[in-house]
Amino acid sequence: MKNKLTNNVGLKLASVFFAVILWLVVTGINNPTIPQTFYNIPVELLHTELITDSGQMYEVLEGTDVISRVTVRAPSSVIKDLKDENIIATADVRELSSLDTISIKLTTNVSNINSISGSNDIVKLKIEDRRSKALTLKATTSGQVESGYIIGDITTDQNLVRISGPQSVIDTVAKASVDVNVTGITSDIVTNGEIKLYDAEDNEVDTSRITQNIKSVGVKVSIWQKAAVPVRFTVGGEITQGYRVIGEPQTDKETVEIAGKASVLRNISAIEIPAEAVDITDQLEDLVTEVDIRPYLPENVFLVNQDDAFCTVTVHIEPEVLKRLEIGEERVRVTNIPEGYNASISGLEESFVIEVIGLSQDVNALQARNISGVVDIQKWMQEQEMEHPEAGYYTVPVDFNLPDNVVLRDAVTVMLHISELEE
Repeated sequence: MKNKLTNNVGLKLASVFFAVILWLVVTGINNPTIPQTFYNIPVELLHTELITDSGQMYEVLEGTDVISRVTVRAPSSVIKDLKDENIIATADVRELSSLDTISIKLTTNVSNINSISGSNDIVKLKIEDRRSKALTLKATTSGQVESGYIIGDITTDQNLVRISGPQSVIDTVAKASVDVNVTGITSDIVTNGEIKLYDAEDNEVDTSRITQNIKSVGVKVSIWQKAAVPVRFTVGGEITQGYRVIGEPQTDKETVEIAGKASVLRNISAIEIPAEAVDITDQLEDLVTEVDIRPYLPENVFLVNQDDAFCTVTVHIEPEVLKRLEIGEERVRVTNIPEGYNASISGLEESFVIEVIGLSQDVNALQARNISGVVDIQKWMQEQEMEHPEAGYYTVPVDFNLPDNVVLRDAVTVMLHISELEE
């Protein structure tokens, strides 16, 4: 029996060898090993908390967390059922190199894989400190309101936005703003607006790597109506004796454009500047002064153009002159004598002198031959609150037909005698 087992050993081993070869050939023909390519396989980063827990942030560079091509070699029976989700790509932060790269490990969750390889084998990271910043929130408008209106106050329900992210990104952010479109608007706007971040050159900053405590904010935009109104000045103070103000104050801005709520503007006919703003006390020549009209605007009313805030006001001042005029007694008469009474005046010389005071342009034009005087009894009785005349002698002033801007230096009086007519 033993001899039978050991006889022809070499022949028997050769038979086994050829049997194996034959099995492999048959198997290779029926289930050959073939390659299969898979595209855009994501790489899972492991233990990233080792970066974030230390107050840092990371960014994957150049899209290296996606393998563009992965090639798998396996028997066709395995390959035919292999899908993208069977490809497992990982990069462990614990293996981070000094160049901030991590080797990619490629595996599958199926067996009988001959080989697996990818078009890239490292993930490149940019690691930097996390930074936070608080920004004052500004509100702006775009577009044009309807003609006759302007934009008034702009307010937000929050005035700060806090942002955080990679230092290199946060350092570029210079301001935060929310914009409201006001095209064609004629009344107040209350809305929510998206907060946008800008650099120092007003370029919008990409916020994909920035976190914000608020993304939007409530905004109120007041819309004001416009109106053009005159500016009126009143002269104040005491003019120096012997001088006079000529005419009304003159200003370089007769009207200004104001803005406010329509309900407020409809009650405003002018901007009244009080006397204390234009004080002529001790002034011996023309007063030229600049007045800021803003303090005198009614409440909740504003200037459309801030260049209108200051008005130059001119008050013309000239000295008075005196002129003596010789008047004949016959040029003074009595008028409005009550019925049933007789009236006469005495006390004037045949020729007497009056002294008049006024501006040179008015006084120099006066001629004595054009000047006359009158004693108006009705007027005098009204001044004396006298209902009925009483006979007697009275000292009364004489009114002369002088121009409005010319006055007597000293009053001229006469003796008035009133008597009843005899029947």
